[in-house]
Amino acid sequence: MSAPISRLGFHYFPDDSHYTEKDLEEWLPTLLRLSANWLVLHATPNRLIPQPFLRGLIEAGIRPVVWIKGRVDEVASDQISPALANYGEWGVREVVVFDRPNLRSMWPSDEWARPGLVERFVDRMLPILQLQRATGMHPVFPPLEPGGDYWDTAFLETALKSMLRRGHRSLLDDLHLAIFARTFGKPLEWGYGGPEEWASSRPYNTPDGSQDQIGFRTFDWYAATTEAVMGKTLPMIVVAGGPPSTVEDGNGEIASILRAVQSGQLPQSVLGFNFYLLSASPGSPDFESAWFASPSEPRPIVGSAKRLLDAGGLSGSRSTGKALDHFVLLPDGPVSEDTWATVKTLIKDGVIGFSTKEALQADRVTILGDEAAIPPSVERRLLEAGCDVTRVKGPGQIIAAAWKATYRDGK
Repeated sequence: MSAPISRLGFHYFPDDSHYTEKDLEEWLPTLLRLSANWLVLHATPNRLIPQPFLRGLIEAGIRPVVWIKGRVDEVASDQISPALANYGEWGVREVVVFDRPNLRSMWPSDEWARPGLVERFVDRMLPILQLQRATGMHPVFPPLEPGGDYWDTAFLETALKSMLRRGHRSLLDDLHLAIFARTFGKPLEWGYGGPEEWASSRPYNTPDGSQDQIGFRTFDWYAATTEAVMGKTLPMIVVAGGPPSTVEDGNGEIASILRAVQSGQLPQSVLGFNFYLLSASPGSPDFESAWFASPSEPRPIVGSAKRLLDAGGLSGSRSTGKALDHFVLLPDGPVSEDTWATVKTLIKDGVIGFSTKEALQADRVTILGDEAAIPPSVERRLLEAGCDVTRVKGPGQIIAAAWKATYRDGK
């Protein structure tokens, strides 16, 4: 697993007006104190982020992600080719082009209404992705609005299939996804496990009692989409994540997200998590999302986040800090006396139970039962929490022979 610190970053400002030498001097020490390794920066097709600003970040070990926003009809490959060449030469490895192409507002009205919307977007996107790879960058698919006017997972699936059909498998193998991981006022666990866990959810239809991708765990659903189309999970960069505000009730959610990043609980496919937002100008609609009102005016979340980061010691070495050594997870439901006696006889060093929440606290977890008894989503959740997971399965709840074949020392 990659070192958790490499994932932490921030969305800089929601504009492209803070790239002077003075800005770098003011904000770079703050970013380093917060252990930031990523920074999302806004740009336009014709106005480059100055090289000294980018060089200062790169030399400090912060990876810039340049985001060239614009409606689908406002950015063309020949228009941004010089900018991509410059950014590539300066050491930038990720440039995001376009902004939420699954929203009606990002298209001319006559374009949105025509058939083949995703195919027409791929027509525009492919030359840009090819330019990115040619300049030494990772080709990056732009972020989609979770849900959106055109359902985002359907949009992504159709776009990937289109590129495969056109013969661009090698380009897709290098593709990164820019994504959102906003909470939308929902619990952080909303949508955990993706469509495998919430099979009744469909585009534009989330039945009562089910969950969808419109929440923090968007990456679970996109991973499932890329797996279904390509047989692999594509790397993802969260360009804007977290709660909608740091002013009122966002502190607890931010702390929980920091702990998730710190302990490696996010999927390995999430390369970077950039909190929205480092700062914004007073009067901006994003001002309440900012961690800083100005370089000298941190919001309360900054102090608590800094204490959490310092206490957690986000370093390259990983210590699980788990409360239990070994947990044996049984399926829900009644367990026969014979099965229970067999379990207790075989298990010498583990805590036996039915709770996934308890199992998450163990360094080592043995799952007793097949995928029908304990679904793969549970196993994935344990792995993401840093548990060493082994599954023992066979007819009934457990077979002594299967256990002994798995653990040759009987433990």
